Amino acid sequence: MKVRFTGEKELAPDRDNGLKVLYGPGKRMAYRLRWYLILLLVASPLVLIFTRLLLGEIHQEVPAQLSVPTQDLRAGVNGVVATLPVTAGEKVKAGQLLVQLNNPDWRLRLLQLAPASLQRQDNLGRSAQAIARNTVQLQDQMVDLYKGLQREGGLSSAELLQSEVQLNSTKLSLLELQRRLRLETYQVEGDPIQNLRDEREREWLQGQLKRLSLRAEGKGRVAEVLVDPGDNVGPGTLLMRIERDEEPLLWVYLQPREARSATPGQPVKVQMPDGSWLGATVVDQPDLARRLPPGLRPPGEDDRLALVVPMQFNQPLPTLWRVNQLPLKVRFPFRWQNFWPG
Repeated sequence: MKVRFTGEKELAPDRDNGLKVLYGPGKRMAYRLRWYLILLLVASPLVLIFTRLLLGEIHQEVPAQLSVPTQDLRAGVNGVVATLPVTAGEKVKAGQLLVQLNNPDWRLRLLQLAPASLQRQDNLGRSAQAIARNTVQLQDQMVDLYKGLQREGGLSSAELLQSEVQLNSTKLSLLELQRRLRLETYQVEGDPIQNLRDEREREWLQGQLKRLSLRAEGKGRVAEVLVDPGDNVGPGTLLMRIERDEEPLLWVYLQPREARSATPGQPVKVQMPDGSWLGATVVDQPDLARRLPPGLRPPGEDDRLALVVPMQFNQPLPTLWRVNQLPLKVRFPFRWQNFWPG
């Protein structure tokens, strides 16, 4: 049997058994288009895979992670969380109260150290002290008089000596009276040395009580609150995290062999989680090598070191995407060196 690849239909598609068929060429074109469509559908996955591989070589894509500037608010002293005026997600201003702690022991001790307001009115003691001083002055004048008489020979040395003994006795009585009055004053107003110690302790307690009020250093947003009213905290306890009102950075993990792609000012495209693309720029050359975080590491990939490249978005980032450690993808523009890396 002889197979003929060129039949009458091929030579004359508009004739059938000797009759002219007007719709013959159009029908043949429809079959041809149908086969083209079937071929396109079958080959489309291969075309898609090839296109993705080609774009991956032309447009270099690397993993990245969003870094939102945050501030950890920690307790500096022992205390109990009294009030939390702010909640997670709330915007705060500089100087705004974030956490109010309380320390009942310090406040009780401060009350105990409060200086007494008693005032001692000892008029009798002051009068006795004035009389004693006057007596000493008179006795001193008498000794001077006896000395003059003794030089002129009108008074013996024994009488002069007795006068001086009486002067010393009067002075000693004055000192004893002053000591007794001072002790009585201490019982009311306290010992000056102890008062000085109490004053220094009061100053220390007042400084510690000021540290119980924790305020915001600048504008930002409360990202997370980690304590509740009534919780006991100590120095270093993490109370909340504050996102500072600054534009976030983008940390891009680049393989060392691709380091020449990261030059300052290099524009890139960042793919957001919803599939949209935002523009960014390389801020500085990489000066740090770090292992890829587990969330960015491809399956089966080892923990090789990658260069950390800082980048910044060209426009303010929407609040929706201001999520710390948000995984992203960065696409570098086409460069011929990607094909000829030599």
